[in-house]
Amino acid sequence: MINKQSASNLIILLSPRSKTPWRSGFNRLKGQKAGRSRHTIRILQTDLHCSNMPVYKLRYFNNPRRGRAELARLILHQAGVEFEDIRFPHSEWPAIKPSTPFGQVPVLEVDGQVLAQSNTIARYLARKYGLAGKNDWEQALADMYADNINDLLNAAVPPFMEKDPVKQKEMYEKFMAETIANHVVLIEKQLKKNNTGYLVGNDLTWADLAYYAYFSDFLEVKFGSAFLKDAPLLKALIDRVKALPNIKKWTEFRNSKYPEEN
Repeated sequence: MINKQSASNLIILLSPRSKTPWRSGFNRLKGQKAGRSRHTIRILQTDLHCSNMPVYKLRYFNNPRRGRAELARLILHQAGVEFEDIRFPHSEWPAIKPSTPFGQVPVLEVDGQVLAQSNTIARYLARKYGLAGKNDWEQALADMYADNINDLLNAAVPPFMEKDPVKQKEMYEKFMAETIANHVVLIEKQLKKNNTGYLVGNDLTWADLAYYAYFSDFLEVKFGSAFLKDAPLLKALIDRVKALPNIKKWTEFRNSKYPEEN
């Protein structure tokens, strides 16, 4: 039964495999500020749920930036899988940290067992839900691209952490002009070589979702799309992923709840 309080926080999404609606409930703990409180988004596909389906709980910080949990969210949404998106304020991190395998988040709880490391989580979900590649070689290629995105995420950490605004601006400019500009050229060559509109094989993989998460959700939001002006194939890939029905519905809901900060 849905009470009036929870009903006001529901949105309806459509499953990719049927006309079954997803009900996404947004629950907050009382007495905490909006935007930084602990909360859970619970995605339920009630008509498709079976008792033997895994129970997923994805835990990460509650802040507007998508962070390293977003790739797992994109995979789960694209696959149409029930999960709990649990976000907590930074003030709770000291108490939570000792319970994680390596003192890091995100962590994915699967039927009570805990998995850490963002790419490990994403890879596990991609393999389980048909987004890892169709054979060993395709899976290796998808891993290669996803690991490369992880390198780019790490490369963005120094300017992100810089406190001096003038120095931070200079660091970001160098990062975009050198690291990103060089990578855009390299990935454009790989997309041209594969010649299918995807990074790997003929179909969507988690590698495509990883590039969407990084290049659209992070770079394009923060710096605009000028860096894509000479990369029509990469831009087309980003637009293709962005237009996927499940991804579109999730990002529209997410952006309304967690607008990206500059």
